[in-house]
Formats: sequence, structure tokens, C-alpha cells
Amino acid sequence: MKNVMKYGVVAAALVVSQSASASFWGKVKNAFNDCKYEDQEYSQVYSYEKAITPRLPEYLRQQQAFSEQDFYSKPWLRDFRYVIVINKAEQGRTAQTMRVYEYGRVVINSKVSTGREGLELKRKNKECTGAPAKSYWSQTPTGYYTPKFLSKDHHSSSWDSSMPFAIFYDVDNGLALHEVYKKYTDYLGGRASGGCTRQDAKTAEELFNRVKETERATIPEINPDGTPVLNEDGSVKYINSQYWTSQKTGETVKFNTFSALIIVQDVRD
Repeated sequence: MKNVMKYGVVAAALVVSQSASASFWGKVKNAFNDCKYEDQEYSQVYSYEKAITPRLPEYLRQQQAFSEQDFYSKPWLRDFRYVIVINKAEQGRTAQTMRVYEYGRVVINSKVSTGREGLELKRKNKECTGAPAKSYWSQTPTGYYTPKFLSKDHHSSSWDSSMPFAIFYDVDNGLALHEVYKKYTDYLGGRASGGCTRQDAKTAEELFNRVKETERATIPEINPDGTPVLNEDGSVKYINSQYWTSQKTGETVKFNTFSALIIVQDVRD
């Protein structure tokens, strides 16, 4: 009864102030559920989950790093209005940066935060928030990707956090480029996310609007390893819609195309 009263007092105060964030409500909720692992329990669960949780594939080797010369050696690259190059390396001159090319010219160069590249342990109970429902590795996998859909005011149910100006490119794993949650702004320039690529507010909004303008463009179809999909005659295949099949349900969903290519690499320069 005492806990119920305490919860009611906290909730009432938040409603009156009208300033509670979703993450704050999550903390209040966690306080009244069994959400914290004890030390020994944490160690046992972490070791088990680490052993059984598969990592995502990395599609590029370091020697496959993007070069501006690629606009000439791979002419199909020039058929994307925007080429977005993210370096997820932990150290190096261009580590944790994003360059955005428009028709081969740099228009954005900014710091980002990619995945922590560690195991994210599942929440203790399904009622808890601030942790994923299922353990996974917080990777930002290397590879070539195209945006699948945009969500201006997205909210992460796993992390109970806002993800404004989200550009989703890996639907199966919920990976997107998006605005950084305010309290993590100082972490830009280092690995700090659950797998997405965080950007400062100004950059996230600008990139979102730029990409959105290119919706329904005709673009080359590209494999994750950076090779173009070819027609039977050997020519590069061009598409104006994309199809994604859910690994969980088998359902196929149609997405519009955007004239943007996202390249995630791991280059220690």
C-alpha cells in the first residue's frame, strides 16, 4: 500500500508539472518492478547471453574503404543524389564522423556516435524499460545500405527514448540515422549508441529533409557488400521501389526508394 501511495504521489506531481519525459516515466515504472539484476545473477545471465547471441554480419573489409575516386571507378554511384559515408572506427582521424556528398561534393561533415559494439543485455522482466526485450550486440555493421523509410518523430520502445528525424536503413535490426537524445550530445565523436548512428540536432534535421526530397527516385540496386545488382545482360539494375521480407513473420513489405546511399565503414586512418 505504501508503494502504491508513493507511486501515486510521483505520478500526480509529474502530471501537474507536465514536464515528464517518456524515459522518466520508464524510471518510475522500473522502480516498482523487479528490474535490476543482482551482481551474481547479472554475471551468470550476461555470460549465457553472450555465448548464444549471434553477431550481425560485417560486409566490408578495411581495404574496401570508400574513396572519392569511387565516383569515377563506380559510375553508378553518381546516380545517387546523396552518398552518406559513416566511419564507425573507434580511433583515427575520421573515426566517428559522417560525410554527406551531394552529386560528389561534400555538403555535410559532422561528428556522430555509432554502436558501442558490445552485448546489450535483455531487460530482466518484460514490464521493465530502458533495455532491449532480447539481448543483442550493439553493432553498426559495415556495408552499403539504402533508406527504407523515414520517421520524423520516432520513439524507441526498446530503449524508451526519442529518435527524431530517423532514417531507417536496416529494418530487421532497427538501425537508423537519427538525432541524438539531448543528454548524450557530449558523446558525439565516440561509440555510444545501441547500434544506430546518432547526429547532432541540426545535422539530423537537415539530412532528413534532404533525403525526404528524393523520395520515389530511380536508383541502382546495391548489395550490402557494395556490388551492384546486375540484370541478365550484365547491366546495373535500377529500381523505383524496394521490398523487404520480415525474418520473423515472412511478410513482404514494399517501400519507396530514396536517392541516397549509406556506406558504413570501419577505417582506422
